[in-house]
Amino acid sequence: MRNTILSVACLVFLLTSCEEKPPIINFGAGTSVDTTYVLDASAIPAAQPHNVLMEEFTGASCTNCPAAHELLNNIENDHPGRINLLGLYITGPLQTKPPHGAKYDFRDKDATTISADIYGGVNILPSGGIDRVPVNGNIRIDKGLWISNFESQLATTQPVNVEVAAAFDTASGEGTVVVTLTYTDAVSFDHNLSIAVSESSIIDVQEYPATDPVHPNADEEYDFENVFRGMLTTVPSGDAILPSITDKEAGRVVVRKYTFALQSLVEDGDDVTVINPKNCKVVAFVTRADDHRVLQSAQTKLMP
Repeated sequence: MRNTILSVACLVFLLTSCEEKPPIINFGAGTSVDTTYVLDASAIPAAQPHNVLMEEFTGASCTNCPAAHELLNNIENDHPGRINLLGLYITGPLQTKPPHGAKYDFRDKDATTISADIYGGVNILPSGGIDRVPVNGNIRIDKGLWISNFESQLATTQPVNVEVAAAFDTASGEGTVVVTLTYTDAVSFDHNLSIAVSESSIIDVQEYPATDPVHPNADEEYDFENVFRGMLTTVPSGDAILPSITDKEAGRVVVRKYTFALQSLVEDGDDVTVINPKNCKVVAFVTRADDHRVLQSAQTKLMP
């Protein structure tokens, strides 16, 4: 396990155009600590209902992406608490570039690394992965397959329960994330923990089709939700979970505590704006080390 981990992505935006100068990303140093113990057999809980991780590759210049966002919002409304959304904005596709007049550039280097190393590169938007489970040999699937594959994953049962809690002190810029893993069945394969941070309620320009009856060409007051901001854990595969114990028996509990510092910057004398912790969520998920499939995921607000 790394002694120094990446902190919450602190994405800042200069007052100058994001087309001319990219945003500054600042990561404060953090640490992690493990605690582990074994429950009595009578105290082992039942497996949690499976919560689905949805990694959506999207872009502010992608005219078809607002419809994809609406589809995911409908899934979330129909299945509250059962889907954990991350909107990944990557470099590469033209549709991920900020539109004309945009204040922010959501493209993120961690998201781009996930795209390349986990998904083999993404050049079609909108698209995404559902629990990183392949369909016809590809874990990146098109929007038309999202609902059926979400429902399929929703019905699965996995051998580890995941709970996540977070706290953040705005005065000091310091926070903690505590993830509790409880094994409801024995696990003998290597697996990793990933912790991502997303931000919502960001107002900026989103392109729409020219034929859209409400927002022809663009919505300048679009509400961006679940924007991926970065990882607390190793990119892209996460941190190994208690590698000193190869076989985790039923009843094993692992509690991992991450501490981090969210830092602000001033560049060339210009004021900057950091992400708003009050609008951020923490998404924790456990994956197999061999094929990156998601076993279970959970989320919480960074602040109450």
